[in-house]
Amino acid sequence: MRFERGPARRARRMAMICTFVGLASMAIAPLASPAGPPPPPGGVFVYAPRGAAEGQRPVTVLLHGLCGHPESACGPFVDVSTERGWLVCPRGEDPCGGGSRWRLRADEDGRLVDDAVGELARDQGGRVDASAARVLVGFSLGGIAAVRIAEAGGGRYVGLVVIASQVHPDAARLAKAGVSRVVLAAGDYDITSAPLQDDARALNRAGVATRFVSLGKFGHGYPPDMAERMREPMEWVARGT
Repeated sequence: MRFERGPARRARRMAMICTFVGLASMAIAPLASPAGPPPPPGGVFVYAPRGAAEGQRPVTVLLHGLCGHPESACGPFVDVSTERGWLVCPRGEDPCGGGSRWRLRADEDGRLVDDAVGELARDQGGRVDASAARVLVGFSLGGIAAVRIAEAGGGRYVGLVVIASQVHPDAARLAKAGVSRVVLAAGDYDITSAPLQDDARALNRAGVATRFVSLGKFGHGYPPDMAERMREPMEWVARGT
């Protein structure tokens, strides 16, 4: 899937005032041609597991940033996530500059995610393990939504990945909710980089296994080698499940 570099460039220019990227109900995007036509408003991009493994497979959920789009937000995570299971990329509730945004209310955003996973499980029968602990990924504004959902997740999420987001996860709430591993990531030129490194140190001191990942000499957005940089961290966070 091709990452939309134009919106990413605009997001970097807006990094001091807002966060970026986007996601989209339930149209299974074929892995051979994931770009395909966009789903209807309110839709979710879903990427099926790769390989011939039978049985139920777990779910990774990715939340886009402010005014973003699912295909660009999920693109670099398709390969690594579908090796493990399903990748579900929902769209935020409210319209925003051609894309959508999250409400940053754990109950509403979390319910939207649960509805998307539930619909996928009903549609795909025994191929989706909707009860298995999930990995939750959020970019920028989606990172704030992801942290709030995970902290209130009640065991639904054991792996959390936050990218380029000004957010301070609460170690006690994450541990109580069952989150066992956290990855925080940002470009070196992103204003979120230093705070996220501080957050990583604080979470580790509090007993929540956390890694900070540099996205290289880059600002707010996804660098060209995003998929490569995030592959091993995504595999590591998923092993917590």
